[in-house]
This record gives sequence, structure tokens and C-alpha cells, in this order.
Amino acid sequence: MKKKIHQLCYLLFCSLTLWACDKDEDMTIAQPGTIPTLTATQTNLVLEEAQAGRDAVTFTWTPSSFGYAAAVRYSLQFALEEDTNFEAARTVAIANRAVRTFTVGELNAIANEIGLATFSPSVMKVRVKADVSDKFEAVYSDPMTLNVTAYLSEPPFATLYMVGSATEFEWDENKPTPMFRSEEDVFIYTFTGRFKAGELKFLGEPGKWAPQYGNNGSDGLQFRETESDPDPAAFTIPTAGYYKITLSLRSNSVTIEPYNEAGSPTYPAIGIIGEFNGWSDNLPLMTKSAFNPHFWTKEHTFNADTEMKFRIQSGWTVNWGANGEPTSLYGTGGQDKPNLQVTAGTYLILFNDLTGEYLFLEK
Repeated sequence: MKKKIHQLCYLLFCSLTLWACDKDEDMTIAQPGTIPTLTATQTNLVLEEAQAGRDAVTFTWTPSSFGYAAAVRYSLQFALEEDTNFEAARTVAIANRAVRTFTVGELNAIANEIGLATFSPSVMKVRVKADVSDKFEAVYSDPMTLNVTAYLSEPPFATLYMVGSATEFEWDENKPTPMFRSEEDVFIYTFTGRFKAGELKFLGEPGKWAPQYGNNGSDGLQFRETESDPDPAAFTIPTAGYYKITLSLRSNSVTIEPYNEAGSPTYPAIGIIGEFNGWSDNLPLMTKSAFNPHFWTKEHTFNADTEMKFRIQSGWTVNWGANGEPTSLYGTGGQDKPNLQVTAGTYLILFNDLTGEYLFLEK
């Protein structure tokens, strides 16, 4: 009899335990989450690098509920307008808060990361994601759109290259003419020299037709990101002669101005001289363009950090040092200015004796 009583007690205990577990499981079954509603303090934003530390926009959203007392995780997702399903979105985790403020610099970094166009108004989509666990389906707010004018803190190209019937090698994309860079504004590329009457475009990389900049039809820049994108029109050099070409990625503009070359000296030889060759008069000579007699190039390897200048072949009566920051890989040189400081490496060195502009392209 005692044995039967013990067996009944054991069965009753097991039943109560299973019932308690079932009740616990019932209590932790999540329901479909309620969809949050997203709002922003402003939807038209012009981002400027000088204000990078200032607040740009604050997002807030209504809380989501999944039917039981669990901490809801939120994140904001940013995408291009054409990214329908946010497949290439930049996701920012927010934890369990329902508000997030972004500075100008933070929002601009996100815009750059997802590939938003710069220096012109473009559409960025934003939505909020809410979930409680990877085991349960997340819910999303309706996307909202922001009109954002983003900037680049650094240009995407070390230099741009000119190609077209107005240039030395015409439409040969493997031999485009490299441009120089402005010390005052890193988004400005320039070239002063001789051109033929004809057409002109700008390449991001030798040998490739994209990325490319052409004419948008109003003498402004049109960007061609890939070769599958439409081919933009060309700019026009009206008559053969000397011109200064200025291209600004900041204002998406190109200016073509006649340049008076009359009276400018032409040099039979220009080279580089410095610590790397013991300041010897036997200096490595640069190659003069057959078409542009003021444009010089040379590929050179510096085995150690060095100081150097540009100089005519003999004597110091004509030389170019750094007018600006001596450690910069681009700038404008001047007579008897401080030595340029170059770190070890292999470079394609460009020099223009009309303007004193120089550029070191790392190989």
C-alpha cells in the first residue's frame, strides 16, 4: 500500500512540474510586434565639414511591444533611394532607447558609406527596426526620406586624368594627361598648358572609361560611376592654344580659361635633386612632354625618406622648393623655397614649370 501511495505522489509531482513548465512557456510566447512610427526633427539637411561636431538631426519613434515584458532592441537603417529592400543599408544599433541624435560628421560618414552623391541634394531613406531576439521576426517602420547634401572630407581620386581630342594623346584612355591638385582646396584639380581645338573629358583612372566626369549639358559636371551608366557629353576647347582647366568636385564645375604663355621660358632639362643623390649636379632628369613643353614627368624610387627640390640641369639660378606644406605630396613650388620632404617609396612625379605645380603619385 505504501508503495502505491509513493507512486501516486511521484506521478502527481511530475504532473504539477510539467503543468508549471507549460504555463511558463505560455507566458513567454511572443506576439507579432507593433510597428513603430519614425519621425525626424528635419528632413532637409545641408552638411558642411566646418560644422561636423554639431547636431544634424534627431530621430524618435514610438515603442514596439511584442506581448511580454522583454527589452526591445532598436536600430536605424540608412539606404539609398533605389535600395528598395535596404539590402545594402548601414545599420546603427540603438539598444532599447527610442531616440537617437546624429552629428553632422556622423550622418555624413553614413552618407559616404552607402554611396550617396556629394555636394548636391540626394535622397537617403531611413527606417527603424525593432526586435526582441533573433528567434522572433523583427518589425520595421515605414521608411522616411531625407534630402541630404553630403560632403567628402577627402576626394576619391589622387588625381584626375584628361582625355579627348583636345589632349596630347587624344582618346587613348591608356595615355591620359594627369592633372594637378590645389593646396587651397583638395577637391580642385587643375592643368595649365597647351590644348588642341577639340573635346575634353576626365577619367578617374588610366585605362578605364569609368569612373568618368563629363558635361551635364550646361557645362557642369556629370558623373559616370560605371561603364553601364550613360556616357556624358564632352567639354569643348574652342581653338588651339594655352588654357587653364579648373575642375571642382565641390561645386561640380569646370572652367576653361585662356592662358597667356608668351614670355614664359622653356627649359632644355629639369630634374630632381636632394639628399637621395647627395645634392649632386648629376641629377636624375625628368621627361619633357613633346606636346606640352612645360610639363615634366618622372617615375623614381626613393629608398629612404629624403629632402629634395626641382632644378634646371646646371646651377641654382632656377629651382623650385615648397611654397606650402613641405610634406604634402602636391603643391606649388617657388624659387629658393624650403626643401620638399618625401617619404621612401616609388612615385610618378609630375611638374609644371609654367605654374610651379607638382604632384607625387604613389605607385
